[in-house]
Amino acid sequence: MKILALADIHGKESVSYMVQEIYGMEKFDLILIAGDITDFGSGEDAREIIDSMPTHVMAVPGNCDPVNVIKGIEKSKATNLHKNKKEYMGYEFAGLGGVNGGFNMGITFSDEFAFQFLKDCKGCIFLLHQPPYGILDEVPGGKHIGSRGIKKAVELARPILVVSGHVHEARGYKKIGDSIFVNPGPAKHGYAAIIDTESMKVNMLDL
Repeated sequence: MKILALADIHGKESVSYMVQEIYGMEKFDLILIAGDITDFGSGEDAREIIDSMPTHVMAVPGNCDPVNVIKGIEKSKATNLHKNKKEYMGYEFAGLGGVNGGFNMGITFSDEFAFQFLKDCKGCIFLLHQPPYGILDEVPGGKHIGSRGIKKAVELARPILVVSGHVHEARGYKKIGDSIFVNPGPAKHGYAAIIDTESMKVNMLDL
């Protein structure tokens, strides 16, 4: 299966055109959206962005998405993966949007909830907004802003793939043990990633 990974769209309409362009060059089976679909926009804004996509979508909200964006995802053609687990094309997916508190806005969760929700999904694909602590989560100044609860769950569940966003500066991918971690970078700046789940190769895109 080929996956197009997106994160941090922040309401930019140009992302829809970018995705169509990528799809014209390289067909993919699934789009994963790792949150911040809007920039404090509405559920309808999120629905319009998602419904412009050319193939199946799984999405979670980010901390810059108000709570009504969850309803927007559910009303769109996407699968809402926030606090959900789904099967698609033979793979198990688990999703968690928002961040682990500390923000007086958007959608939050506790580290304990993240750990309990994700820890039993062994060998799954995780779609997250916030990355695990210490993995693709470093901001200028060397501070890590990932979730420790997610990190504990990753160590236990050993997912085959973790797609996250949130930390615009930490774009890239990393292999740790049996897991591949991907932060495609902010889509609003033309960044994305193609992931082949058969070969587990990652192609970072900059359009």
